[in-house]
Amino acid sequence: MAADRLQTEIVIVGAGLVGLTAAIALSRLGKRVVLTDAKPAVVLPADWVTDKTRWDARIYALTNASIAWLTDIGVWAYLPASRVNPIAAMHLWSPTQAHGTPDIRLTADEAHLPHMGCIVESWALVEACWQALKNTDVTIITDAPATGLQHCGHKVHLTLADREIEAQLVIGADGARSWVRAQCAINTEVFDFTQTAVVTNYISDQPHGDIARQWFGAHETLALLPMPQQQVSLVWALPDASAQAKRQLSPQALAIEVAARCGMAAGALRPHGAVVAFPLLQQTAALTAVPNVMLLGDAAHQVHPMAGQGVNLGFEDVMTLCAHMQRMPALQPLGDVGFLQRVARARKSDIAAMHALTRGLDSLFS
Repeated sequence: MAADRLQTEIVIVGAGLVGLTAAIALSRLGKRVVLTDAKPAVVLPADWVTDKTRWDARIYALTNASIAWLTDIGVWAYLPASRVNPIAAMHLWSPTQAHGTPDIRLTADEAHLPHMGCIVESWALVEACWQALKNTDVTIITDAPATGLQHCGHKVHLTLADREIEAQLVIGADGARSWVRAQCAINTEVFDFTQTAVVTNYISDQPHGDIARQWFGAHETLALLPMPQQQVSLVWALPDASAQAKRQLSPQALAIEVAARCGMAAGALRPHGAVVAFPLLQQTAALTAVPNVMLLGDAAHQVHPMAGQGVNLGFEDVMTLCAHMQRMPALQPLGDVGFLQRVARARKSDIAAMHALTRGLDSLFS
């Protein structure tokens, strides 16, 4: 075997949250795993935990199921409690009740739960994954764009700039613009919501009470999610032209407009971080399993942030793959297309339901 060729059971392309957690979980099952990414690993400043002036604009609303799983695979222990905020309740407003009493109130107490989930910054969760990876035997290769993917019998050869990796299974966890998906010539169905999400953080002049608030409007969804230090995270999905107009406002003017749109339900808001925006698409891969290749997370299905389930769906992809892998016969190849298709079928209904929900709600309120 040439020195520049690496043999393994599973190679994961993409070191985002789905790829990182897949590497950890599969390694804990005793699989030999190589994790690759085109970009260098992100290194946070040494004082990032205690620096209360800097918060990530990108946040995730994790379900209790995701939290339990992250705890089980050893990731949650590396999340500083000071950067995590529980969700004690959810308040929802319809277009006809934009201000005043919420149309729907859901509380953790009524469901006999300690919380309904948690809000976590993206970079905090990514950093926790990297810390958990140190306790595994995963081989990590970053800053190494993949240049070729070739099927060779029951194996796949993944070519990087300076080496080749031979594996039974390639996992494409490389996001909505998946290189792995393109190499396999897998088509996607794309639904353009003609919306843009405007995202930023604010400090409120009153406690948020650990309440996640969401307002629905005509082709519009606004969420204020509770964060530590009396902050709220704004995720405002707007028609593209309206979002462009909001981006032209000063941060302070935007904060005043957001507070007014919410009927001051979260109090007066003070900007606390950059305002970022991204277009909203629903993208679904025609196939998520082909011989020796499995797509997970956004590479397989990208969803509207309205339901806050994107990363949770990706984690569920990994959980389902691991559960099936624990039950597979010892001599069955990991890249067996029949096995991979069973995993894909197990996820199909959940993904279809989430797509139907988000498109249905958007159409209803429009």
